Amino acid sequence: MAIRTAMSPSILKRESDVVMLHDKIYTTAKELIRRNGTRDPFAICRAVGVSVVETELGSLKGMYTRVLRNRYALINSSLDERTRRVVCAHELGHDRLHGDLASDFRLREFVLYRMDERPEYEANIFAAHLLLDEEEVYSYVKEGYDAVQIAAFMDTDVNLMLLKLCEMSTERDLKIRPPARPRSNFLRY
Repeated sequence: MAIRTAMSPSILKRESDVVMLHDKIYTTAKELIRRNGTRDPFAICRAVGVSVVETELGSLKGMYTRVLRNRYALINSSLDERTRRVVCAHELGHDRLHGDLASDFRLREFVLYRMDERPEYEANIFAAHLLLDEEEVYSYVKEGYDAVQIAAFMDTDVNLMLLKLCEMSTERDLKIRPPARPRSNFLRY
């Protein structure tokens, strides 16, 4: 059975897993946007009780953790504004999709932002759905723009745009074929 996704085939074995995963992530992101009236991950974090802390994190761009019942998205203070938004959306994805993993102290830097790790892949997809409006992306595609141009127009990372285009082609059965796969380490230094 073919898997139509940017994710490593070893992560998801059945197409039904892919469909369930995609639907859950898409629905979760869309519901947050609807409920909060914004795509701003910082505003959504405030609304859902995730404290965003900007601090020096060395080579990490961000991380999500829970301490007791408090939830935190830690964002590296040295990042530019665009990258801060992507990282915040990614960490919010962990809160919404993987809150239970945050208390697992075995989760270390080596798994962060690797798309061959299922939680990281899912958080990246969540960030793409949260930050990038499907209708706007599709309107650029219909006008003939490529992923690099659309990413520039929408002021986002080209790898996040490639993820969004991959998701739009699989989830919504749109006839969009991204020209390349996103770099798996685009959120790493």
